[in-house]
Amino acid sequence: MEMFAHLTAPNSEKIRESMESLLQFLQMTAQISGAHTVDFYTKDVWKNHVAVSPESVLEIFSQQQKPCYEFRVKEIKTDQFMNDKKSHEVGIMSQFVVALANVYGIKQVIDLGAGKGYLSSYLSMRYDLKVYGIDSSHTNTDGANERNRKLKKYWKVYKTDARTTSKAKKSDQKTEGLLPKNSCQDVNADQDISRQREGDIRCPRLSNLEPCRDDDLSLLSDSSKRTSNKESNKATFDNSSDSPFSFLDILPSGAVEMPSMSQCVSRVLSEQEKEQRKIENIKAKKLTESHVYSPLTSYVTADTELHDIITDLEESMMVGLHTCGDLAPNTLRIFTSKPEIRAVCSVGCCYHFLSEQFDEAGKEQKTESWGFPMSQYLKERRWYIGRNARMSACLALERVAVGQGLPTDSLFYRAVLQVICKEVYGITQSDQRVGKIFSKSSSFTDYVRKSLKKFGQDDSKISDHEIVGYYQKYETRRNELEAFNRLKVFLAPCIEALILLDRLCYLREQENLAWSGLVKMFDPVKSPRCYAVVSLKQP
Repeated sequence: MEMFAHLTAPNSEKIRESMESLLQFLQMTAQISGAHTVDFYTKDVWKNHVAVSPESVLEIFSQQQKPCYEFRVKEIKTDQFMNDKKSHEVGIMSQFVVALANVYGIKQVIDLGAGKGYLSSYLSMRYDLKVYGIDSSHTNTDGANERNRKLKKYWKVYKTDARTTSKAKKSDQKTEGLLPKNSCQDVNADQDISRQREGDIRCPRLSNLEPCRDDDLSLLSDSSKRTSNKESNKATFDNSSDSPFSFLDILPSGAVEMPSMSQCVSRVLSEQEKEQRKIENIKAKKLTESHVYSPLTSYVTADTELHDIITDLEESMMVGLHTCGDLAPNTLRIFTSKPEIRAVCSVGCCYHFLSEQFDEAGKEQKTESWGFPMSQYLKERRWYIGRNARMSACLALERVAVGQGLPTDSLFYRAVLQVICKEVYGITQSDQRVGKIFSKSSSFTDYVRKSLKKFGQDDSKISDHEIVGYYQKYETRRNELEAFNRLKVFLAPCIEALILLDRLCYLREQENLAWSGLVKMFDPVKSPRCYAVVSLKQP
């Protein structure tokens, strides 16, 4: 416990008080957050649940000043390997993971819900960590293998391009840094955690999801210096504005296969030189294999035995970057139950896929494990969120605030389509999905006909004139739907906060953990699901 003596931890009582305040507020607003946009007109949601005019709501939101975000992270030029959003997430989270791994001297990382292996391959190649990326989809695992193949194939091309377009130093594992200082916005604005000595690493305090002040940030005592500091994890990279660099340019030498030198030498090699080359090639191959991570396909639950998946399981840490639905809470359950897992850093997403232990009436569901609630505190209250409210939690308030608005046209189309389904075809259920038909439709009429065919309905029962009539009838009420969705967006952080605090409360209820907290990992405009649940065991 001495190692974490200076680490500020959220008070358990304060967490419960915050949850209680959220419960009271969400109970009052449940009719809004729990309403389905598809049923907006069929159930006359605005009239039945909102007491003010849509104009007044829209006026309030229009008067809100758009926040100004300072983007401190200079993104990695990843070319075809990662988009800007993924680059932002992987670059920041990898630094954080490496800093935690250094605390325990860990060299093995387990990435649950690894997908195509963006974070896994980066941690492995950049920081020389042994990473197992586990995903339930064979398609994603195959994609991860294909991506690794491309990293090898295009190594020479990207290295050449990087040299001609930047002044970046050669990647010889002696260069400094991957990201510039101030890289982890709202976590620690003045510290680059990848450059700290282990005894100086800082980590944000979490209390009620409030932003951290620099003077509140404190992690480890000097006793942590007893953990060996790996040279490969000290690196920082000169990422000044005049030094753009390719994703592959920051990989260590030997991380990918290089062309044989014999292709570039015209003279005949001696037997001694050939033998030396052979030895060098074998060493290079082993180095390559040590850097490239291992994608594995397996469906993971809270009861999964890791030794059955990873035969050489050792002391490790578990990570998850936007793990879907129940996988995020199961990641925390595995962490608390497996002594080999020393730390966890989990960023969840897709709250609408979470399973719930209780239904709306408080009746317990007949399944073995649930995504919500996790904490005993909420279990005792038999709290229920509901799928529609969980879908609302996935909305991105920060993006809406800076003008990246909701897809109001597609939502309007779907709500009016539901009116047609009910009045013309007698369809009352609202769980039928139209998919991406909106983006493929030339008009509302085209949208309706394509959707009806997807639902297996005879679209000849309604004429084009009638379809246009429905559109015109509800066009005058479009502002109701827009105002309603603004209200749902406003409630989204409250629902997400309850889910995250429930996970934090669960961790605080365990007895074998040294520290647990929430870390605001990413810029919420670039990555709306920006909070990581972090927990550390006794060293």
